[in-house]
Amino acid sequence: MTISNFFLVFVGGGLGAAVRFLVTTAAARWGAAFPFGTLAVNAVGSFLMGLVMGAILLLTEKYGLITEPLRLLLAVGFLGGLTTFSSFSFETLLLLKGGSCLLAFCNIALQLLAGLLLAALGMVLAKALLS
Repeated sequence: MTISNFFLVFVGGGLGAAVRFLVTTAAARWGAAFPFGTLAVNAVGSFLMGLVMGAILLLTEKYGLITEPLRLLLAVGFLGGLTTFSSFSFETLLLLKGGSCLLAFCNIALQLLAGLLLAALGMVLAKALLS
């Protein structure tokens, strides 16, 4: 590990966490009964992860570019700070403890479905843009 790699993850993570705060704060207007903010950042983060990593993989394969700094800044740092799997887990447990089994199941299903579909969409978009 180099200090420059650490700095890239540090900066990216801080920016990602700040964006997560803004998104979850904005989503609070939709109500507190369901964790819409966490769903939003996880869905957007999944799409961006597919887009970023899809682009990085293609740039590396096709052009032989050194993409490790981009991966550290964007995927590890920014998207690591943006997405909130730990919040998703905790909020699902709170829904279950509160007796909202249906909302807990919906949260699990929506997080998983949105994450998988949007990550795949991001990879398809990256390939379409870079091929």
